[in-house]
Parts: sequence; structure tokens; C-alpha cells
Amino acid sequence: MKPTLAIKNSRVIHRSVLLERLVDFEIEPGSKFTTQMLPAGYSLNKDWLSLPRSAHESKNGIILISAEIPLLGIRPRLALLPPFPIQNLSEADSFDGLKKFAMSSYAIGIILLRLGHWAIAIAEDGELVVTKTGSRYVKGQHRKGGQSSNRFRRNREKWIRELFDEAAKIAKSRFSDYPGELDFLALGGDRLILGQFMKRITLPNGLAGRVLPNRLSVIRPGRQALEDAVREAWSFRAFDFVGESVRD
Repeated sequence: MKPTLAIKNSRVIHRSVLLERLVDFEIEPGSKFTTQMLPAGYSLNKDWLSLPRSAHESKNGIILISAEIPLLGIRPRLALLPPFPIQNLSEADSFDGLKKFAMSSYAIGIILLRLGHWAIAIAEDGELVVTKTGSRYVKGQHRKGGQSSNRFRRNREKWIRELFDEAAKIAKSRFSDYPGELDFLALGGDRLILGQFMKRITLPNGLAGRVLPNRLSVIRPGRQALEDAVREAWSFRAFDFVGESVRD
């Protein structure tokens, strides 16, 4: 049996909080850190196997921070799933590359969609610069059968198409009018509804091919949901390692 560090917790941290955390790491007396930045398609060695499945299959890559621990040597300290894709493999004994990556400037389009409500936005470097929200009535599922049920189904499909077309018109207009280049598209809402919507819409400049893999969480699209979505879009999923456990 071999001792291994266990995962203490996982949480979502905004890049500003992460940068503060790195400063705390740097001032720890006698600490030596190694930072690995691995693009998508990576494989983790045995020291990191206790990470959850999401950390073994991140399409944005993963960041691994190890520290020298007395009597144990170099051991896992922190794993990070980044909000944007890592482009190049790197390893360093400092946080310089990670800080530069965390502060990279991006412009992204945002589409939040659930039946009945939509929100469209553009965010630059973590700040909203364009927003538009709207709603369109879509009644819930009909529980009765027969001709009435079929008529309701046709009406509901029509309401959904109208919702999609309204949101699509705004998205295409706002994204086309943006004077710069949008690097990515972030989606939030119901996965099935988003899939149907993306099949119906044609976005400018191949933006549909640059969808970020992390789906934003949203209950009801609107202005507040956009504020929350932007913060989430610039946040990392962090996994801390602490203490000793025993693995066969």
C-alpha cells in the first residue's frame, strides 16, 4: 500500500481569487512549486489519479501545481480546470505562465436559453459590453391525449420556433455588429434546448465552431443571469489536495 494525498474539496474560483491564492503560495517559507499546463488530450500520472473523471477529460486541458513536502518530496497541491483552452504544453518552477494565462484577454459571445426566456451578451475580458434579454410565451407540456393533445403539440412547437428565431435574430445581429473578433461562444441553459437551438441558428464568422465546452449554469436567463454567467465564464474549477490517505 502506498500513501497518497487526498482531495480536500473542489470549488469554482474566479481568476482574481486564483491570482491572490498564487501570491499566498509564493510567500510560503521554503516552498518550491512546479506548474504544469497540459492541453486537451493529456493523461495524468498516478499522483493525480484521485481526481474526478471531469479532471481526466477536460477539453480545455488542466493545470497541475505540485509542491515539495517534507519527507514526501514533490506532491500534488492543486489542480485547476481552466475556463479557456490551453494551447501549449509547459512546465515551470514558477507561476509566471499560469498568471499570464489567467490574465489573457478574450472577447466571447454568450447565449443563455431556456424555454420562455433568452439572454444574449458579449463580454470583453470578464466585463459585459453588450446585453439583450427577452422572453416569449411557451406553455408547458399537455397531459391529455387525442386531437386536443396533437393541436397543443403543434402550437407548442410553433412557440418554441418563434422563441428560437427571436433569440437567433438578436444573437446574429449583436455578434455581426461587434467591431472586434469574438474568440469563443459560451452557452448556458438546458442542454437539449441549446442543442436544438444551435441546429437552427447560423452564427457569423464560424463562431458556432468555437463553443466553449463548459456549459454555464442558469435558471432563468436575464440581466442578473448574464452577470453571473460572465463571472463563471472567467472562473476555474479547483481541486485542493491535503493530508494523507492510503491507496492499495
